[in-house]
Amino acid sequence: MARDLIPPPSPAGRPAPDGTPNLIELPPETAPEVASAATSDATPSQYRNRFGFLMGGLGGVVLAAAAVAAILIANGGTPNEGFASNWSRWKPKETSLTGGSAEIATHVGSEYHGDDGRQLVNVTGGPLEIQGIPLGVLLRSGQGNIYEFSGKRAVLYTLNGLGEGGSIKDGTPSTSRHRLLRREALELSLYTFRYMHDVDMVVTLLPPPPPSAAQDGTSSSSSSSSSSSSSSSTSSDQPPTQAVFYRPGDLKGQLQVPLGATVPAKAPTPDTIPSTEGRAIDALTLPNLFQAAPQQTPDYKVNLVLDRPKSG
Repeated sequence: MARDLIPPPSPAGRPAPDGTPNLIELPPETAPEVASAATSDATPSQYRNRFGFLMGGLGGVVLAAAAVAAILIANGGTPNEGFASNWSRWKPKETSLTGGSAEIATHVGSEYHGDDGRQLVNVTGGPLEIQGIPLGVLLRSGQGNIYEFSGKRAVLYTLNGLGEGGSIKDGTPSTSRHRLLRREALELSLYTFRYMHDVDMVVTLLPPPPPSAAQDGTSSSSSSSSSSSSSSSTSSDQPPTQAVFYRPGDLKGQLQVPLGATVPAKAPTPDTIPSTEGRAIDALTLPNLFQAAPQQTPDYKVNLVLDRPKSG
């Protein structure tokens, strides 16, 4: 409070109980030669050097701490800032764009199986490129705005079902199987953002439905994200490729809690996804689901065009 900052009144003007002012008695003046002698006779304290050393050391610690704080502020904090320390039991040994994504692809891909017990898809990971050609990203939002992103720090995962056109060779396309594929894309992205700190985008290409299923009007996508024609040209007998696209901020909350709180350690099969987990998967993946197609622009750049799926 303001009154706390006001110094107490000087004792020189404080009255005695009988009303007589109290005056401070000043010490007698010391002769110059006496003062000089007293000063010359004073000897330094035996702790003077120790005290100076401690103060110097303390000052160095303060300066070092200030320098570290300045570096952290300039760099936006440490790479692990805000992340759960015990986020996962497994982590990749590599963190480079190529090596780290390949490790994550192998680990996560081996965890997902179909109802027949076979591995659901083969997963590959690497930089955002197709046949060695780097890609950028052109994204059309739900409001119709177009955003352009550089792909220099992006990872591309491809889920290949080993069937025609990369579709899943065995089993029947279903909403639950498509949900499981989106769960896999979510887990791939989470591992990537958690352990590969230079990555600013993750694109996961999902396997298309088999051509026979597409011709029959059956799709592996859910009803709210069914396949339809995108702005990029596709042939009538080839369904558009779908992709799950994330930026780091999309999954910030999931990186601050252990992985098991978002996706339990044991991946379910399409027919065994609990309803509560299914709703959580839909909430985290459907808003980030797009139709994807490479497109060369007039200036000879190649972009991956991402469009919102159209229901119909």
